[in-house]
Amino acid sequence: MKNWLTKVAATAFVVATLASCEKDEDKATVTPSATPALTASTNSVVLNQANTTNTAITYNWTPVQLAVSGTEFTKTPAVTYQLQVSKTADGFGYPALIDAGTGTTKAITVGELNTALTTIGVVAGTATTVYTRVAAVAGTDAHTFVSNPVSLTATTYTVCLPPAGSKSWSIIGPAGVDWNTDVPLTYNCTTRTYDITRAMKADEFKFREDGKWDLNYGSASSTGGALVKDGGNIKIATAGTYTIKLDLNNKTYSITK
Repeated sequence: MKNWLTKVAATAFVVATLASCEKDEDKATVTPSATPALTASTNSVVLNQANTTNTAITYNWTPVQLAVSGTEFTKTPAVTYQLQVSKTADGFGYPALIDAGTGTTKAITVGELNTALTTIGVVAGTATTVYTRVAAVAGTDAHTFVSNPVSLTATTYTVCLPPAGSKSWSIIGPAGVDWNTDVPLTYNCTTRTYDITRAMKADEFKFREDGKWDLNYGSASSTGGALVKDGGNIKIATAGTYTIKLDLNNKTYSITK
């Protein structure tokens, strides 16, 4: 009986050892023959909530080149990229992450960048130098290869939200686009107004709530002043870039070129 048990144990050991060796031989080693090189469209940005959907900065990088060794059956793994933002060039332990897909370029909006910078503790309103690098993440084992860090001096903003229960406001009319297209206004926490700065045509517009005509305001004046519910169209005499402010507390508006 003892000899039989000994033979069984020995056989099991050999099988386990062979399986282990087979697994070790099957493991692939992924190494980069060329890591990404990162460049940026600018080295300084001042972010403003009114432009939250605009592009703040565009990053471009060269693709990572991978070499796989260890087994003839392993394919070169798929690669995805992420941008990592940190307050120090060598402190990327807990960076803000921005998904960059599978390509070699990423246009980051004002809102995306402001969120990332707020995440790493950048103080709003203060020009701060931060660092960005691109990381190539390869395969399901998440082999990661990073680029050189690129510096950026950025000024962020504190996200401003309108009072609770507030509705959205916009301008509408051919002075902006047309009578079927609303141009959204952004709430300004400092002035407590709904604002926009944009190119306007020499034509007419009105203010309205939630993209509907149920509540709308117009005025006989083309230079600002009191608003009238269901009032007349506001006329822009000369085409140009204007800053328009809607003050719902006082039912007034201002327009400056």
